[in-house]
Amino acid sequence: MKKSTLAEGLKTSVGKAIAAQRARRQLTQEQLARSIGVEGETISRIERGSTLPTLARLAEIAEVLDVPTFELVRAGTTRRTDIGADISLMLKGLKPEDQQWVRDWVAQMSEKLSKR
Repeated sequence: MKKSTLAEGLKTSVGKAIAAQRARRQLTQEQLARSIGVEGETISRIERGSTLPTLARLAEIAEVLDVPTFELVRAGTTRRTDIGADISLMLKGLKPEDQQWVRDWVAQMSEKLSKR
């Protein structure tokens, strides 16, 4: 993947992750903006993927949204390691036999989809 394509994808995925977490907490863009001391338009640009927040700003946003900073960066990525980490977190609350069922299902689906 080209560097510019990677950067554009990161801006988009971070923006979507922030928007989703903000909506989950029933905050408006203006409320989030006020809580970190920026204009509402700044949050709008970030959520649209027009601009990427600095690491310091991302940490402030994560603090207000009560999520780990890495979650805002990792959300929406197509990197296998990030997807694996997401699935691992999903499995955490399941009983061992249900975890095994999910593992078997993923194996079957992966095999089937790889033949397409």
